Amino acid sequence: MSVAQGGRRDQLQILRLALEAQGIPYGLGQEEGGWRLLVPPQRAREAQREVQAMLGESVQPRRPLPAPEGDSGWGAAAVILALLWILPSLSGLGLLPLSLTELGLGDAERLRAGELWRVLTPLMLHGDVPHLLGNSLMAVLMARLLGPWLGSAYGWTLVLLAAALANAINLGLAAPGFRSLGASTALFAAFAVFGVGRLKAGAPRRPVGGLEALRWAAPLGAGLAWLLLFGLGGGDPRVDVGAHLWGFAVGVVLTLANPWRPSAAGPRARWALAPVPLGLLLGAWLWAVFAA
Repeated sequence: MSVAQGGRRDQLQILRLALEAQGIPYGLGQEEGGWRLLVPPQRAREAQREVQAMLGESVQPRRPLPAPEGDSGWGAAAVILALLWILPSLSGLGLLPLSLTELGLGDAERLRAGELWRVLTPLMLHGDVPHLLGNSLMAVLMARLLGPWLGSAYGWTLVLLAAALANAINLGLAAPGFRSLGASTALFAAFAVFGVGRLKAGAPRRPVGGLEALRWAAPLGAGLAWLLLFGLGGGDPRVDVGAHLWGFAVGVVLTLANPWRPSAAGPRARWALAPVPLGLLLGAWLWAVFAA
């Protein structure tokens, strides 16, 4: 009686060994469609149990995709909006001197002269209201993506470090007299941190099928597409293309090179890093003010 079949003889090898281990006699029969594993009728039920057990062990269960485990991201979005709008609001009310913008501007010459705070302070400055509105909307979107998957504190700490390093490279390589401002550097870094960080957060190391691998790589691909579509400026001389490119590139490298990621689910890990990006920004502005 046939209990298993295969296109080639060697495909039945494991099942043959299982039957031998249980002392069940067997034989091999070749037909037009391939090979069959044959056993005496009185041992057929026992042999079928062994075959089913072996086949069940050889099938690897599909790993369920992990669900987001961080925070909602709304808290981070509110903090970021406050940071982006506080200086324009106070300036509009006449509570801040206009020279504060000059003090925090990304200036290649002054950065090379030692005014290192200029790698961070430009992130809170914008040239006009449309620029500020566009970056505000993108910041809320990125906060809602980073929070659930990576945890807001961890995600935005990486983003700010990547933006600072990207501004340092961009301004350090720029010609004398080059100046820039805006949060776009951090936002393109955020695309990269989210794309790479989501992969590191729980994507299967050996995805089952190409579609599953594509699903996990899609956020990084979307960030790259956004960079190509909107980050290159379309010939607009006002767009700081270098800041966008360096922001994305440094975000990718920094997230890949970072060996440690706290569990976003734990409240301690979720908020322990929160003072870091806020402290860096506040420290940069205090440095700028006291050095003036």
